[in-house]
Amino acid sequence: MVGSVACFYSPKGVLFIEGEDSATFLQGQFSQELRIEDKGVAYGLWLNSKGKILADSFVLKLSSEEFLAVSYSSETDFLRENLENRIIMDEVETRTTDSDWIGVSLWGAAIEVALNLLGLEEPSENGFFSIDDVFVFWGRRNGDRNLEVVYASGELAESLKVALVDSKVHFLDTNEVSLMAMRSGNFELYRDIWGSDLPQETGLGECAVSYSKGCYIGQEVMARLKSMGQARRELRCVSVSRLPEGESSWKLLDGEGKRVGELRRVLSEEGSIIGSAMLKRSRADGPFTIDGQADVVVEPITVEGGGISG
Repeated sequence: MVGSVACFYSPKGVLFIEGEDSATFLQGQFSQELRIEDKGVAYGLWLNSKGKILADSFVLKLSSEEFLAVSYSSETDFLRENLENRIIMDEVETRTTDSDWIGVSLWGAAIEVALNLLGLEEPSENGFFSIDDVFVFWGRRNGDRNLEVVYASGELAESLKVALVDSKVHFLDTNEVSLMAMRSGNFELYRDIWGSDLPQETGLGECAVSYSKGCYIGQEVMARLKSMGQARRELRCVSVSRLPEGESSWKLLDGEGKRVGELRRVLSEEGSIIGSAMLKRSRADGPFTIDGQADVVVEPITVEGGGISG
């Protein structure tokens, strides 16, 4: 269980989508159900026609004609270009701001400290609170319950940091957050998850995809994969005996020397090394080797705080 901790970061993507057709337009683009109440939030994916992952984001419904997409990893410009390329006759516009947006991920008692400073209550499980350009919603960093605060005020960042320091909150760096995410199976886009991946291969098939909503980009592939029962590959957290040489990715071999997947990223943690590996599901039990360089063993997913969030 993560204690009272926080991590400041810069969200890669912050994009407003507005207009009288924005709700129906986004419903046909986003992998998750967006027929939600005002002040509701959904985490999902932006897919291509083959069902491959282009980007991910939280989508906050500000009103029936205004939405906000916020992403840990997907760039604002990419989110905007992807949507604008699909606008034909819809009354929809995208908008960015000149502000440098700041984010802070919070766990444990740090959540109450931040909410008290902002004068906000905890958002509902699938909702958010906002004041001016401050947005508060539940994140999906790891298996523990965590709150995201995203805002466009440098002054607020400093006052929040002071309040957290005074409350003895421990600050994590982005590498520590990545370690937690990897161990819990909440893999990070563009680092562990690649554009060649399907949601069902990465653990996102259940938490980021709706199988009951109507047509959206990539929906036919999602339905077909659902009927198949499971994908042929899966992204797993693995332990590695030593740092492999060269640049990623690294070819993984089974005991017979046959290729069974690839090691995509490695992270060091107190003398141990863990990584993300895309494996053939039929051969995912291991153990494996990296071309004779190192031994690789699949790790059990660490589930804390009530399960993997999404």
